[in-house]
Amino acid sequence: MSPEALAELVSRLAGIRADEAPPPAEARRAVRDVVVVGSSSRGGSSIFAEILRRSPALVHLRAEINPFLVMHGLGYPLSQTGSDALGPRPEAELDAVGEALAWDLGGPCDRLADEQDRRRFARDLAARLSLQWTGERFEVAELYAHVAALTAEGAGVAGGRLVDLDAFHARLLARLRDDHPSINPYYYDLPPAVVRAACPGAPPAEGPPGEFLVEEPPFVCIRPWRRVSLEELESRPVVVKTPSNAYRLPFLRQLFPDARLRLLHLTRNVAASVNGLYDGWRYPGFYAHRLPVVLSIGGYSDLAGGYGERWWKFDLPPGWREMVTAPLEEVCAFQWRSAHAALLAEAPPDVLRLRFEDVVGAVDARASVARALGDWLGTGDDPPLRQALERGLPPVMATSAPRRQRWFSRALQLGPVLLDARNQKLMKELGYAPDPATWT
Repeated sequence: MSPEALAELVSRLAGIRADEAPPPAEARRAVRDVVVVGSSSRGGSSIFAEILRRSPALVHLRAEINPFLVMHGLGYPLSQTGSDALGPRPEAELDAVGEALAWDLGGPCDRLADEQDRRRFARDLAARLSLQWTGERFEVAELYAHVAALTAEGAGVAGGRLVDLDAFHARLLARLRDDHPSINPYYYDLPPAVVRAACPGAPPAEGPPGEFLVEEPPFVCIRPWRRVSLEELESRPVVVKTPSNAYRLPFLRQLFPDARLRLLHLTRNVAASVNGLYDGWRYPGFYAHRLPVVLSIGGYSDLAGGYGERWWKFDLPPGWREMVTAPLEEVCAFQWRSAHAALLAEAPPDVLRLRFEDVVGAVDARASVARALGDWLGTGDDPPLRQALERGLPPVMATSAPRRQRWFSRALQLGPVLLDARNQKLMKELGYAPDPATWT
């Protein structure tokens, strides 16, 4: 997507927001506390961020920060860094990204009780759909009509609240396909059975949804949202989550110049992470970057219907060009190793390291995580956060249902990667025992 096309997209979003009160001016300079959730891709950060979004004591983004960077030319390749890495940038770029983020900062509220709620939600939907399907044009009035109709039908809505996000979005996408046939609900983080029931004529997802992506699939289904106040920006931690941020800590320090930057380092053992990445590379989603070189990644490029020769999945670490002919399991280990090594190298003084294995582990382990989080975040006993951890949440952006030591089924194939001295060394630095039998 050219700089001119991105500028047109930014202008289109401004038009969608034209009749809405703007967020606090200079929001990025008002922030005093930023918590970066750092992890590798497929390291559990999506479900962990969803757990954190249950806390009203924190300020959140609806999903990842990536679309706001891409739309302002700070994604690969327009960033001209050669990867997902970002260092200090001109102030004009930072201001543009900060303004885009300000529209998104806040927290979930689920209210669809009156016309004002529905109109605000329609604007949010029109804006997000524009990032997901850049070739389509969405009008607020069009989305408002759909929201009002679905609310009246009770499609995931009851008592003036959105109570079933999946059902609502599947029905919404089915309605939108009449005027926007390029929309395919199989590119969303929705259960396939829900999509089949709502959109029986939609074809399965195959390859990326377009030649240039602002948001990476699976696309998020957004819910009604409460906009942040200036007072909240100044007094509450702002949570930023995206695995690629492992290579952007210097940029984030500059983006929020008056904030204390803290790192919540979410670790996961190399076996589970590489296995999850391997599944994701072979899954019809997670396309991230169309590359200028031909990929010959064994186990991927030859199985992806031709898309695997050009499309890289997940984060794009510095040094990726050395991996374009490597076997898939080595590419996945490279992504895991690169992210955690960068987080260790660039970590700010204030770091909390948590194991994803504990986040989804036994009840006592999850209770311990809740206490550690509350103490470190400064929120104390946060009942919504504690309850989300203790009860657990459904998988987010998952390729299959999680189960203990799922990587065992691929143990022989992954064996050389798991015993690689570089990976063993990093596992030790992250606090894991060297025996793979102990990894869950």
